[in-house]
Amino acid sequence: MPLVEEYNFVSFNSRQHALYFSQLLKNAGCDSQIISTPKGVALGCGLSVKFSPHLTPKVYKIYKQYRIPIVGFYSMKRVGNHTELVRIPLV
Repeated sequence: MPLVEEYNFVSFNSRQHALYFSQLLKNAGCDSQIISTPKGVALGCGLSVKFSPHLTPKVYKIYKQYRIPIVGFYSMKRVGNHTELVRIPLV
């Protein structure tokens, strides 16, 4: 059975914004990780904050509260050698 990995992430224009947002999530009790932005997103500073898809509503709420400049919210799913990257529309 192929390996399946699924996560969401927020990409940023500034490394400082990525670090600050990661700290905000940590303070709110959201498990997250700073990662290199996947190559499918060719914009931004090269850092993103990764989190579990089930945390998306909470992460989005924190984003709306602080309005840190971002490139966008994305969903990443890898099944074996196939990768699917989808931008999550901001409402």
